[in-house]
This record gives sequence, structure tokens and C-alpha cells, in this order.
Amino acid sequence: MNILFQLSGSIACYKACTVVSQLVQAGHAVQCVASAAATQFIGAASLEGLSQRDLLTDTFQPGRWMEHIELNRWADRSVICPATANRLNKMAAGVADDLMGNLWLTHDFAKPMFVVPAMNTKMWQHPTTQASVTKLQDMGVRVLSPSSGNLACGDKGDGRLMEPEDVLKAILA
Repeated sequence: MNILFQLSGSIACYKACTVVSQLVQAGHAVQCVASAAATQFIGAASLEGLSQRDLLTDTFQPGRWMEHIELNRWADRSVICPATANRLNKMAAGVADDLMGNLWLTHDFAKPMFVVPAMNTKMWQHPTTQASVTKLQDMGVRVLSPSSGNLACGDKGDGRLMEPEDVLKAILA
């Protein structure tokens, strides 16, 4: 299966690397795309080593100006993991100011898309984020509920990225 795996900027990117690794080990082709913020948490070498493909980060990468369309044609399913509050709210508003936004606006809704949130509890519970989640679900996006527990900021509550094995089960079910 061809999987388009997108990462937005969260400390939880380290857990997403485990999911990418397990998908590749299971025989799936995985193309990673990272937001600029995600590359502050995880490096290109890690994602390229795990996926065995070049990391894509920019709508205007030389020689790849149609990737936002071609990747959605190629992919059997799409995953955004981790999905930050910023990413969820941009998606709900249709903002396409980077490669991930352009991929969203060219998504083929005949194919499944999974969004795996990770953020601070207050961000997850914010009315704007909750309205965005509802809007995305109404469009057919499968938003996986975040776990509850210790967060990177020291808080406890909802917003923790699901464990990698649970993400894997959900996106392959």
C-alpha cells in the first residue's frame, strides 16, 4: 500500500517515526512530508532513513512542482501524524500556505485520510480546535482521538499522541 505520511510540528514527531518505521517494515511504501515546524523536531535524515525516500517539505522544491497533485494520486491513504492544533485549524479553514496545505486541498476524498492529533490539553479543548475537528470529520476525515496522560509541557490531560502501535492499527484497519 502507498501511504502519504505527513508530520506537523510537535514534540510527538519522535513517536511518528516509529509508525513510519513499522509501516515500511510491514512492506508499505511511505512518502514523508514535513512542515517547516516538524523539521525543528525531527531531521530529514531520520525520515529519509526510515522511509527510504527523500523527505518533501516545500511546495516549490526544484523538479517537484506538481507533487501536491501527484502524491495524492499515488497514495492509497493519507496520514497526518502528529497533527497540531495549528494544522487542524488550517485544514478546516482551507489554508494552503505550505506543501501540507496544498496536499490537503488536492486530497481525493475517495481515499481515506487519518489525522492523529497531538497538542496541549488547552489547545485540544479550545472551541476553535473542536469546531475544526467536527468540520473535518463532517468531510469524512478520520480524526483519531488523542490519548490522555503526561504531556511534554508538564501538564496532564487529553492531547497526547496515541501510542505508535495504536496509530498503526487504526490506519491499517
